[in-house]
Amino acid sequence: MKISPFIRFRQWLRPLGLALTTTLLTVFLGMHGWSPIKFLNPAIAITSSVSSHSDQLLESQVLAQSNNGQQLLQEGRKYYTAGRFAEAATTWLQAQQLFERQGNTLSQATVLSNLSLAYRQLGQWPEAEAAINASHKLLEPTKSLSKQGLRIYGQTLNTQGHLYLAQGQTDEAREKWKEATKVYTQANYPEGRVKSLINQSLALRSLGFFRQSSDHLSEASELLAKQTESSLKVILMRHLGETERLMGNLVDSKTSLDKSLELAEKLNLPTEVAATQLSLGNTLQAMAQQKRAIASRTNQTSDWDYAGELYGDASTAYKELYNSEKDDEREVLTPPLLIKFQAQLNHLDMAIHHQKWQEVEELLQKLLQKKPESLLEELNALPKGRPSLFIRMKLVRLLDTCTAKCPTKLHISKSRLYELLADTREKAQALNDEIAESYALGYLGNLYETTKRDEDAWRFTDAALVKAHNQPSLVYQWEWQLGRLDKNLQRNRESVLWHYDAAFRNAQTVRKDLLYVGPDEQFNFRDNIEPLYRQYIGVLLPKNQEKEDVDLQGDPTQLIQAQTVIDDLRVAELESFLACGLIEPNDDIQRASIQDIAKQDTKTAIIYPIILPDEDNPGADRLEVLLQLPDKPIERYISKSILIEPPSGISTNANFSATEEKLEQFRKELERPYFSSKRGKPLASEIYDWLIRPAGEELESMETLVFILDGAFRNVPMAALYDQEKEQFLIEKYAIAVTFGDLQLPQSEPDKTFSILAAGLSEDPKLKGFGPLPFVQRELDFIRATVPNMDEIKNKNFTQESLEKALASTNHNVVHLATHGEFGTGRENTFIVATPPSQESQDKVKDQDKAKVDVDGKINLNELNELFRSRDLNPIELLVLSACETATGDNREVLGIAGISIQSGARSTLATLWSINDSSTSILMRTFYEQLVDRDISKAQALQNAQINLLKNGHNLSSWAPYLLVGDWR
Repeated sequence: MKISPFIRFRQWLRPLGLALTTTLLTVFLGMHGWSPIKFLNPAIAITSSVSSHSDQLLESQVLAQSNNGQQLLQEGRKYYTAGRFAEAATTWLQAQQLFERQGNTLSQATVLSNLSLAYRQLGQWPEAEAAINASHKLLEPTKSLSKQGLRIYGQTLNTQGHLYLAQGQTDEAREKWKEATKVYTQANYPEGRVKSLINQSLALRSLGFFRQSSDHLSEASELLAKQTESSLKVILMRHLGETERLMGNLVDSKTSLDKSLELAEKLNLPTEVAATQLSLGNTLQAMAQQKRAIASRTNQTSDWDYAGELYGDASTAYKELYNSEKDDEREVLTPPLLIKFQAQLNHLDMAIHHQKWQEVEELLQKLLQKKPESLLEELNALPKGRPSLFIRMKLVRLLDTCTAKCPTKLHISKSRLYELLADTREKAQALNDEIAESYALGYLGNLYETTKRDEDAWRFTDAALVKAHNQPSLVYQWEWQLGRLDKNLQRNRESVLWHYDAAFRNAQTVRKDLLYVGPDEQFNFRDNIEPLYRQYIGVLLPKNQEKEDVDLQGDPTQLIQAQTVIDDLRVAELESFLACGLIEPNDDIQRASIQDIAKQDTKTAIIYPIILPDEDNPGADRLEVLLQLPDKPIERYISKSILIEPPSGISTNANFSATEEKLEQFRKELERPYFSSKRGKPLASEIYDWLIRPAGEELESMETLVFILDGAFRNVPMAALYDQEKEQFLIEKYAIAVTFGDLQLPQSEPDKTFSILAAGLSEDPKLKGFGPLPFVQRELDFIRATVPNMDEIKNKNFTQESLEKALASTNHNVVHLATHGEFGTGRENTFIVATPPSQESQDKVKDQDKAKVDVDGKINLNELNELFRSRDLNPIELLVLSACETATGDNREVLGIAGISIQSGARSTLATLWSINDSSTSILMRTFYEQLVDRDISKAQALQNAQINLLKNGHNLSSWAPYLLVGDWR
């Protein structure tokens, strides 16, 4: 089949950023159905040029000399606010031409800034850049500008920041917003400063500066508190709350939105009350979702109860917006129809996601209580614009999801869904909104795909791609869809690979663009991106349909590409976990990829186990293993199906992985106080046979194995795999390390001159769930005996503040933390335990209003990131997390360990996968450091020797196996 010329042309165009960033689209929190396509929610950069009442007053003054210009400006604003961007652009272009003829510079600059935003929404990026650059040029030099001119200049800078951020240029966006803040200060315009501070907080967060980001939001909040009570204050407080939600600060978000709602009610602003209550419902939904995720891992009744309370609060917030029934306690809201529909659909979406089937039934009954024709009439009553089109499309997707998943008798026919999407497409065409039309066409394609009408699906999807204006958030979805359809239609493999490669490259851009979005608001990584990566790997590593044995050699180019995709998937998982980009080192050290470092190390091999769905065997997995040997091209040495009977009560149609089930069984055996050879060794041997035995001869000359582990393989220590023939654990044959994707390591050999900063907590931290660690002092004494160059802070002296000071003021290259910790339940719940600060320190922080007061002694991942980034000295050679509680049973725990390693800038990190008796830990650490100072022994070999020492001296497997070296193994 001939590939579309448009697709080839697209290769020559630069990747472009996301366009759907208006506040009105924040209601689309996350479509939990109709996978893999989702509504993506970019973070909201606050747009000053079209949203502020005070800006409108300013423009009225500036434009008073031209009634026609004023009329056109106001008309364009109405179109923009309604989501009718093409009409807004046309109207503002007329105004711009009028002002140009009149020589009205300030008016022309204002309308050009607005015009840039309209072009951006339409995906017309060259025009958007040209318009904002023209606006900027008109206002130079700034020294001669009046206060009104400065405010317009600040507006232009804000718009330039939006354009930079949407194209992934976060640093440039931040600089523009910093400049805008200064300009607004000079113009004595606090409302503008609030907007710029909120925007800066988003940029700072995406760069990993969590504390500075929080400080900017606090400053914005303080400025707002000083403003007079007005509709503008209501709107800005809502923007603040929405930004805090996007950044994962859900409690702060609720506080800000509560204040906005209270003020809106006090000022009797019914439309603002409705808009803020909708946003509050979205925050409560995100809180319920977050707590539900934690409850599913802890399985604590209290967590499930709290998640249920939050769900009920969110339901109430939504119901009050669409229920017309009177309530004695509260006046009935009469929100705009748009907000009413948004609340109804958000509630239905949430109910489906939480599997509240009775509630789903009631919501569908309310939506479909009349004939479908009546529902269509209600939809037609919505105001013209993009938000209304998105409501229609979200409704179709939710109804289709219910047809497939919900145990309800209330369904709407597929033909009706086709008609509704086709009608939506026509309305998008009438608005000349090709972005919305692209969504409608793509969703039509997806609907046809689910009904196996692949030819029709391909036709609509290809048309959607043409209308996508090269926006990666659209292109990746439609290219992926075309790849699946080409595969279903059994078209040539080159075409399938072409589409998957295009989808992969655009997904990379989308993933990076969305890093500034918080974990509960960003698109669900596992639902939206991970399946694409795995499907693409499956296409690059084809399964032979004729026989079980496959050609393991394959196309070398495609094997290298599979390696690239795997590496990027690992990095993507880390970035998703951290909710920010991986921090670039701020030093002059020369770095190289893991693969390049391994090539120089003639005794090290890299192993990539990959879990893929086996499309031919429901309930089975396809295990692929790639091997990178020194000075050899990457090779594929294992490809096999793994099929076991699912646990009782689990259907093969459920989200069940045979490989993950086997690995989970092994993990449970490993954690038992007394490892059972009868149950555990057969599992250890089976997994060894999966990964190691087929490459036995090639690995004979190797001394170190570096694993880039996938999914549930991260749950189990590779050291515990067992060679049944030689009766040896893997750690007895090889030193072992784990790393993540295409991370850069220093090219130089590790520094063997060690200087240690050790922090320990042997006393009871008085924190629920954690007790004293009596062997910590012995552990620290052992280390000092081996490495005399050591500074120590412990017990009451080990606080977050003291650790920060020690890191900032000393030149240690090893940091050893002997304390409790937990890694894996999420970024906010990954932490180590220190002594809580004194009451005097807490009061001092409160007085300075710098940050939230740490009252429990937990130092979470964000705070650790800030602690290590305050250090402007030599990079950390080794970070040791000698903690007693480092496990959660979640395969994200290694992400937590790796996250701390990367955010700290440490070359290597040593930690454990589960709770270990601190007596055996002190013994292992003694041997580890004794070995480490030997210049001929690598870190991985030092750990190997320490683990073998415990093994040979009769310690149980659960005591020596879980140690994990992450990063540089040398």
